[in-house]
Amino acid sequence: MKYTLTMAALFAAAACVSPEAHRQVVGAKNALQAQIAGMADAQKTLSAENARLRSENQDLSVRAADAAWIADQKKRLEGLLAKYGEGTPSAENGVELVRTREGFAFRVAGNILFAAGQNALSEQGKRTLTELAGQLASRKIRIEGHTDDTPIQRSQWGTNLRLSMERAMVVADFFTTAGGLKADDVSVAGYSQYRPAVTGGDDATRQKNRRVEILLLDS
Repeated sequence: MKYTLTMAALFAAAACVSPEAHRQVVGAKNALQAQIAGMADAQKTLSAENARLRSENQDLSVRAADAAWIADQKKRLEGLLAKYGEGTPSAENGVELVRTREGFAFRVAGNILFAAGQNALSEQGKRTLTELAGQLASRKIRIEGHTDDTPIQRSQWGTNLRLSMERAMVVADFFTTAGGLKADDVSVAGYSQYRPAVTGGDDATRQKNRRVEILLLDS
């Protein structure tokens, strides 16, 4: 009997809720759901914006580091040009810092390093390379051998290309042994007579074209 009365009371209470009140409850519920959905969308927008800002911050950090690196390299090059640039005593002594199609390079006169047709470093060549090694520490370089256009007649190398490559390798070996440079920072190339420093067919021109160039790959 008691159970029957309780159920009757509940039905009576439910019947007392007016349509307007029911609409208000439903409206409040829908408004709350819309608010929750809006908050979720806002959260997604904020997350995307945070990701964009983090990426932008990383990019700015990289650019700042690059700018500092470029400034440091420029300062180092200015110092090298002051010591080895055109018209300096070093240039007159057979070592010059020049701008090539691929960047700055130390140009070392061939007669400073080697006797004609030979690949053995002279004592003067060893002293010159030892001095240059101090300027090349921590740099990535490519050592390029160059000859003049006179065909090889009695040398063991057979061709100017082989001689140019051999001389580049000898300089590389000196740098990585006596000079203290890291082997993975050093590469070599041989160009024979095909990349002359100057054009012409006289002896003075040929002497200028017999050279080794040390390209600063990170300049």
